[in-house]
Amino acid sequence: MDRSGALVIRAGWVFPATDETVLRDGWVLVEDGRIAAISASEPRAPGARRIDRPDATLLPGLIDCHVHLTLSGSGDWLREADDPTPVVAWNVARRAADTLRGGFTTIRTLGGRDRIEVLLRDEVAAGKMAGPRIRAANRVVCMTGGHGWWIGREADGPDEVRKAVREQIKDGADVIKMMATGGVMTPNVEPGAAQLGEDELRAGVEEARKAGKRTASHAQGSDGIMAAVRAGINSIEHGFFLTREIVGEMQERGTFLAPTLAAARGLADAEPGSIPDWARAKARAVREPHLESFQLAVSAGVRVVLGTDAGTPYNYHGRNAWELELMVEAGLSPIQALIAATRNGADLLDVLDVVGTLDVGKRSDLLLVRGDATQDVAAILSDNRADGGILAVIQDGRVVVDRLDEQPA
Repeated sequence: MDRSGALVIRAGWVFPATDETVLRDGWVLVEDGRIAAISASEPRAPGARRIDRPDATLLPGLIDCHVHLTLSGSGDWLREADDPTPVVAWNVARRAADTLRGGFTTIRTLGGRDRIEVLLRDEVAAGKMAGPRIRAANRVVCMTGGHGWWIGREADGPDEVRKAVREQIKDGADVIKMMATGGVMTPNVEPGAAQLGEDELRAGVEEARKAGKRTASHAQGSDGIMAAVRAGINSIEHGFFLTREIVGEMQERGTFLAPTLAAARGLADAEPGSIPDWARAKARAVREPHLESFQLAVSAGVRVVLGTDAGTPYNYHGRNAWELELMVEAGLSPIQALIAATRNGADLLDVLDVVGTLDVGKRSDLLLVRGDATQDVAAILSDNRADGGILAVIQDGRVVVDRLDEQPA
């Protein structure tokens, strides 16, 4: 990968994401794929490409900690599970490229099939295909007939869970995902019902830790969430029915929450007949508890990351930044939401030494957005280029999305 080209970028607002500080009229120098300087005046860099945008915000490339590249966002996900592997692989590559164009330079995939996302991770890292940096889970680990069995490795009992986790590691997984409860998108299971037990979850966590892997748990009901937290899971996905006791335990243990507000909204707001009636009914039933749980977690100081569950119905790859808008709508400040989507995500994915903040020496994964995104996160997804919209996505020092010469609408 060629990282020889230097860039000098001026932006009206520079948000390093190290804390809530925003630099006004700042400069960033990129050399050899890394951030070489951050300053209040133009750094000396003869021969560098100069990008001068006092009307824009420069921030770290965004991070989505929960996506499913093997799902399209349609209302017919169970049928998609039977699509031929070559077709799925082609679509996965296209969706990854869409995600990168949407400003997300790092993602964590949390349930796929046939090692597709694992192999794509390696192709992207080798510079052979366009896409975000990928931390891949491969198949989810669930109980027999449990939530996500159609993209899962079914396992019952601690010993079988250990074997299932070992299989995912053998297949190249970076992270292990286990299913602590039922969910909305699997027929004949309830979101609040516990599934894998604490002993099973703990066995999986132990196997992952031995291999240096982090863990995530789909966990919606209170009993399952608490079991996952006590088992040592690194992140709770969804968290529909949190309690004060649970969020206190999460805060004490440093457990992250990926609320996936976009997934719940996409399912609950689906038109009648566009998804199965049983799925729509479950989604609408958990909508209010989910919002209240998110707000409870935030007030308790639980570390929140951006996770969209992209690929679930009407929750499309490339539109991942919608989650930022929903987080602000639910009570976060724009800057808090951006920190969730940058520094916190990098911390959870164990890549904070590489990306996630604008620090000298880190890889130069950057996003340039028209307008002040630190005051209005909707600027990122704005289709009106006069008010917002992505101007450039920079990955490892290369401008991979360049809309700098486009005229405002």
